[in-house]
Amino acid sequence: MENKKLAEYNITWERYEKAISKILQDFANRGLEIVTVEELWVESSLPIDLILEILERNNITFPNEIKEIKYKNNTIWSKLEK
Repeated sequence: MENKKLAEYNITWERYEKAISKILQDFANRGLEIVTVEELWVESSLPIDLILEILERNNITFPNEIKEIKYKNNTIWSKLEK
């Protein structure tokens, strides 16, 4: 039973990661290079703490066009830091 719960939990993470990746690609297609967590929140309706956790896990695909992600004027992800 515990493994089943864990498997469902992992699938949920994948779904959220795919959603954030898609939103980042949409922003890149619009020509944005710097994205804020607040913009991700508006587009996804996910709680900000969940968005921050997803970004911290670093299992998402960052489009080449996106250079930085900021939260409260602090850079939390940068292509230059990679």
